[in-house]
Amino acid sequence: MPTTVARAEADPAIPGRDAPIAFGLESLPPLDTTSAMPLYTQLAERLSAPIQANHAALVGHALPTELECMAYFGVSRPTVRQAMAQLVSMGLVARGRGRGTFVAPERLNHDVSLAFEDEMRAAHRTVRFQTLSRAEIAAPAAVAARLNLPAGERVEHIERLRFLDDEVFAFEQRYLPLSVARHVTARMLEEMAIISLLTEAMGQSPARITNTVRCIPTEARIARALGVPGRTPLLHTEHTYFAPSGAPVLHGTVWFNGERFQFTLDSPIQAGPRG
Repeated sequence: MPTTVARAEADPAIPGRDAPIAFGLESLPPLDTTSAMPLYTQLAERLSAPIQANHAALVGHALPTELECMAYFGVSRPTVRQAMAQLVSMGLVARGRGRGTFVAPERLNHDVSLAFEDEMRAAHRTVRFQTLSRAEIAAPAAVAARLNLPAGERVEHIERLRFLDDEVFAFEQRYLPLSVARHVTARMLEEMAIISLLTEAMGQSPARITNTVRCIPTEARIARALGVPGRTPLLHTEHTYFAPSGAPVLHGTVWFNGERFQFTLDSPIQAGPRG
């Protein structure tokens, strides 16, 4: 993904005007004007169906224009724009200023019960890392608290980019106690996912992780690294890894490009008391 400040500039991730057409409107059923379902929702469903049926093959293909949708379905421009906005929020399409709307690459769907790298390799995808910085610093108060360290204790701060098939999609910030960090080599940072890295550094696998997921605006330098406009709301995870002894061995955050990534959590539901 390009490291442009804003996608409104000539972002090569968005195709040009000469992109092939994804599908013809004549293949879609008309809207039901007697239905209680809003017209823009119906239109979004009509437009999304052929994309979802053949997403991988249609990436980069252009959708019909606003004017074409207005004429074919007999709806207003605001209705078409609301429908397109739904498709953008679903991660199905991307819009380029002055260039139209195009089928977007499929979002990465991560089952949080699995190691991300193992899941991607099982899907025949390539994961790699790039170390941006590594330095010994005084632990910020919040980090020291999470790592059960005295305020101001020295820790190692590491920043990495994570790539999938040569496209950057995550920005990592990690804090490690020096007792763990001294066993982490440059090779490990360039080649290993965090669980494998901790396992090799400690001689045992981490036993537990706490993970908080939010969607918040990011600072400009992280946005630039991920190729999105500054202050873009991104998926943000904050996590702490624990050794089998219960001692915290890493605290960190990861920023994900939300347009290309989503989490899936499948949990059993425990029945509450009756009454």
